[in-house]
Amino acid sequence: MEIKYNIKIFTILSNVLFVSALLLPKIVPESYRYGELNEIWALSVMIVFAFHGIAGLLTILNIAFIIPKINENRRKHYILILCNMPIIIFWILLTIAILFFT
Repeated sequence: MEIKYNIKIFTILSNVLFVSALLLPKIVPESYRYGELNEIWALSVMIVFAFHGIAGLLTILNIAFIIPKINENRRKHYILILCNMPIIIFWILLTIAILFFT
């Protein structure tokens, strides 16, 4: 049984979610936190965490599906792994910050 999984689409989706999670705090100002719009601020924080989590999960799935195919076309698959690198680096830095600086 073969699983239908389009690596390019999920790589693009993962990167879009990651960039959206980075830009959302810039769109929703910090002043919402203390005013009447604190529910909007709390929702944006939850969406940021959800987007980062989904982007991380999709990146892990992408790499799990890319690694067995590396022997077929090395150049194409290395480019896809490089497209997933910003998310991997973010999660590594976040893990190091949590483990060593808290």
